[in-house]
Amino acid sequence: MKQMKFLGLALVAIFATGILFSSCDNNDDEVNKTPHVKINFNTVTTPMTVTDRLKSAMEAKELAFTSGFITLREIQFEVETDNDSIEVEFELEINTQIDFATGETNPDISFVEIPAGTYNEFEVEIELQDEGDSPSMVLDGAYIDANGTSHPVRFEFNSGETFQIEQEGIIVFTTNTSALTHITIDPTAWFAEVTNEMLTNADKIDGVIVISETQNTDIFEIAADGLDFSSEVEIEID
Repeated sequence: MKQMKFLGLALVAIFATGILFSSCDNNDDEVNKTPHVKINFNTVTTPMTVTDRLKSAMEAKELAFTSGFITLREIQFEVETDNDSIEVEFELEINTQIDFATGETNPDISFVEIPAGTYNEFEVEIELQDEGDSPSMVLDGAYIDANGTSHPVRFEFNSGETFQIEQEGIIVFTTNTSALTHITIDPTAWFAEVTNEMLTNADKIDGVIVISETQNTDIFEIAADGLDFSSEVEIEID
């Protein structure tokens, strides 16, 4: 079932805008261009600290996700003025995968045009694919236990969720302006409430701690709830 979720620590968008200048020789021939937004996905692969609430920090261990994929069905941009709303939508003809190790997408969905204007709200919605039995998100990593032993971990998420991030306040897009959008995907936010005890006692499939709707569901529910945090967006204008 599809749900709307707001990602804060999970998805953080940073918009950096600046005027695009051509060479002096081409100034007379320069045609005003529609503003466009370039999309970069930043995936966080650094380890997070895992500890038990009743134990000391000396016993804290690590959990990290370093590879995998996230399959998108649609990305939608919407900008609003005081009088109306202009909606810009990506209609992806095929599912688009984000390589979690690199942040690159296949096929490329790196930019979208935004009509020039002054807006008081900027919103981005990302919808995961929900067709078939294959998970829309699979992240692979490792958990290091109290003895320093590394255990393979796989997080599987299979739902057509729609994630939303938004920014309110005056945002100006002028002709020949380029906006850079960094969407940061940080699994450490989703697993912030998971403890060493949970991971140490987790069931394994062929030596792998699989966290999904059917395996280690206590950990999965914490991670899924972590996707509900309110969003945070920063816009930097050059």
